[in-house]
Amino acid sequence: MPFDALMGIGRRERMTSIPDTPELVEEWGLPSPIVLLSGDGHCWIALDYRVCGPRGEPSLTWFDTDTDTELDLAADFQSFVAGLVAADGPEAGVQAV
Repeated sequence: MPFDALMGIGRRERMTSIPDTPELVEEWGLPSPIVLLSGDGHCWIALDYRVCGPRGEPSLTWFDTDTDTELDLAADFQSFVAGLVAADGPEAGVQAV
């Protein structure tokens, strides 16, 4: 699963950003509460607050809207980042924890 871009926090014309999450969640039929970090509409990587609540530490989840599936990627953001590998390496992509 590629993770090649992280959405920003500012607003720019024709670019999605983290503040666009509520509209994108509604548009693509995603669960809530989540904060989208990366994606193209068909697949998303998000901070997932459904279990921990608004004050807890969110897990990272992959959402595939085409197949209506979810994949737990990491228990928290730090674990997610620690599991990233270079795109040009033999194990390119994100390693699910």
